[in-house]
Amino acid sequence: MAFLIDGKIYIILFTLLFLIAFLEPTEEIQRSRKIFAYITMWIMSLFIGLRWQTGTDWLSYKDLFDNIQLNWNFLLNVYHFDIGYVFINALIRMLTENYTVFLVINSFITIYVLYRLIIKLSPYPNLSLFMFYSAYMLAQFMGSNRRMMAMVFLLWGFYYFYENKKKLYIFFLILAFLFHRSSIIGLLVLFIPKELISTRRIVLILVLCFILGIFQIPFKLIEGFGILISKVIKHPIVEAIVYYSKTNDAHLTSSTGSIIIQTILAVAKKGIFLVFYFGVLYSNRFKIDKLTGYMLNIYVIGFAGYLMFIGIFFQMLTAYFLLMEIILLARMYKYISNNNKILFLESMGIYGFVQMVSALNVYPHLYLPYISCFSSVSR
Repeated sequence: MAFLIDGKIYIILFTLLFLIAFLEPTEEIQRSRKIFAYITMWIMSLFIGLRWQTGTDWLSYKDLFDNIQLNWNFLLNVYHFDIGYVFINALIRMLTENYTVFLVINSFITIYVLYRLIIKLSPYPNLSLFMFYSAYMLAQFMGSNRRMMAMVFLLWGFYYFYENKKKLYIFFLILAFLFHRSSIIGLLVLFIPKELISTRRIVLILVLCFILGIFQIPFKLIEGFGILISKVIKHPIVEAIVYYSKTNDAHLTSSTGSIIIQTILAVAKKGIFLVFYFGVLYSNRFKIDKLTGYMLNIYVIGFAGYLMFIGIFFQMLTAYFLLMEIILLARMYKYISNNNKILFLESMGIYGFVQMVSALNVYPHLYLPYISCFSSVSR
């Protein structure tokens, strides 16, 4: 009951986006789908930009903006924030001391860049935006807007890599790295095949990673590697590996208290998509276009990493690959019949609501209620 009261603004926006996505296949909405997507892009930007004391990234990020010093010595030595994010703070700080102005500009840049890719690649952009809101915007964007920027830039990089535009891929990889060093994980795309991985291999990869994750083998390897290399190299990335290895699952299991439970939940949630994808592949094996197959490969690698790093902080790195699902979902959706579309959207509505509630319930005192910069309420 408390969630229904304190989280009503989240529920209202969820309902609005779901209705647009649900009606998108109809002829009337299809003709205007880009207009609806454009309006949604602005709504999302303002929702993120006008928040106040809301989200897990709020205090530390505001402190950076308020206390930033506009001199090179300070800017080049900010330890806990990446240089790209520091510089965009400094640039806007030169123009205003209003943190809300910074947040609006920051959120608009991020969501507009994502919107442009969705419009380019998604046949159902409003479905993609709905899934972005449900599964990523609240948990990722309101948890770390600099990581969200890196994720969006890297998503463009994956697309350009597929198109064999290596210079643009490198450009977006560097851009992502400047905003969050963890985006260096995007180099793994060099080893992801462009041809669709067979269903048998997909199942084999996921089962193997699941077993490795249950026995925490990747964690033990990373921990040992971090300790060993830290004796030779002193670098923020190496220090981060050591720190997050030592703290292990404290960053991820606060909402469940159990690695096993979290594993089961992860398999259940992502398994819904896999069942759908396998069903589409089974009925349209020779009709799936190459780009959609490549996106599925990226998603599978992301899910495999998610299973392999269950209960470990490094699990968060898989979000760079899993974000592809917001476009992949819409591209696969176009292959199913109209009758199945309705059933599928109903399922996605339930899935999206569960994802939204899960994101808000991890740190409810930081998300509920949503407070805007126009409110007199403080947290």
